[in-house]
Amino acid sequence: MKKSLKFAGSSVGEPWWVLGDVTRKLLEPLGYEVEVLTASGSTNNPRFVGGGKADFGATVPETLGWAIRGEENFKGETFVPVRAIGRVRRPSWLTAAVRYETGFTSLEQIAASGRPIRLATNDLDSIASVVPKKVLAYYHLTKDEIVANGGEVRKMRDVDWRGGDIDVIITNLYMGRTAVTKHWMTASEHMNLRFLDLADDLIAQLGADGHGKPGHVPFHFLRGIDRPIKALDRVDGILIYCPADTDEDFVYTLTKLYDSNRDQFFNQAVHMAWDPAAVTNTEGVELHPGAVRYYREAGLL
Repeated sequence: MKKSLKFAGSSVGEPWWVLGDVTRKLLEPLGYEVEVLTASGSTNNPRFVGGGKADFGATVPETLGWAIRGEENFKGETFVPVRAIGRVRRPSWLTAAVRYETGFTSLEQIAASGRPIRLATNDLDSIASVVPKKVLAYYHLTKDEIVANGGEVRKMRDVDWRGGDIDVIITNLYMGRTAVTKHWMTASEHMNLRFLDLADDLIAQLGADGHGKPGHVPFHFLRGIDRPIKALDRVDGILIYCPADTDEDFVYTLTKLYDSNRDQFFNQAVHMAWDPAAVTNTEGVELHPGAVRYYREAGLL
């Protein structure tokens, strides 16, 4: 196995990047040099690992599954076979909030009002928008519908949160102040937000389609969350994975390092856990033989 490796992460501080940094720290004492890539976030991650630009990486199971099957943003693309090393747990939700001054107390009221609104959500062209767009469609808050009423849709990263120039937020949320979740934190600090429940039937349908399960954003998680908020509890795993032909002994050693250093995942700005009860549940992505060998020896399989 070569000693100079590339890990497909995401922007600095994001969960996938953190997992790459953990990997770097664990492998350095063994003489490996690991570069954690930042251009491999979002849709690009499977393209880097499956396209020969990275030796391993981390992404969410849903994105990896779409890439393997050539679905969503990966239609017409093909990649080398990949295998999972392990699943790291990280709580996350799809939730919504409105600026308190709008007077809205439910998402249903927004479209029914016909008022022009300013909506902040994911980049609608990115893989991260696949599920949020289903929520927007359910509530008749698609970009076309909002624009038709004189409103506008903005990417989360383009909003001036301190200026309070946004009315509705619908996007993902997870623990940790990162390039993604800092927008929620800044918004809740500088704006008066009312967090809104998602409809039970919407959550049930998204769950039936494999996008998560019924859940709640915890009470007091952010300023303005004055009760548990009904939300879509997203699949809480992040998969560390690699090409299927990666050296078996190397993957065995890496898997053992991960399992022997579980505290490295928890003691981060992004709260994650290497949970022995969940690490082999890789959401249909086949485990690498090197990982299988370790898990069987450790009694986890």
